[in-house]
Amino acid sequence: MAIRKPDHSPAAVDHGALKQSLGYLVHLADLANMQGFARAFAGTGLTAARYTALELIGSNPGIKPADLAAAMAVERSNLVALVRFLSDKGWVQAGAGPNRREKSLELTPAGCNALAGLRERLARHERELAARLSADDRRQLEALLARIVGA
Repeated sequence: MAIRKPDHSPAAVDHGALKQSLGYLVHLADLANMQGFARAFAGTGLTAARYTALELIGSNPGIKPADLAAAMAVERSNLVALVRFLSDKGWVQAGAGPNRREKSLELTPAGCNALAGLRERLARHERELAARLSADDRRQLEALLARIVGA
């Protein structure tokens, strides 16, 4: 998987200090990831954020919206549109929470079925993304990235 290249062949560019910049390299890797994700999930209407919300709800039945927002590192107000999209697809439903004001989120049977197929798309995307890495390289990269983000 390569980062999308311009239509013309640009002159060689010296990236200077960026060649050793973790932030810049992570940024380029993220671009490759997001472009591949868009291809893998084409036709589903899912963005990476929508898929993330669906996966987290599926893996944490009854999760509260505030906990979902925290897990996704987004503002709770930004979560509303994500959950509405998933609800409109018939994949997520709100249930009773610990009090009248607080709801819980869970997958519907259709959401469970959709998530199973979407996980296959994600697995194919991940294989393409890591195609240039050995199994040991991938495990090491996962561990290093987890350390950087504190996971």
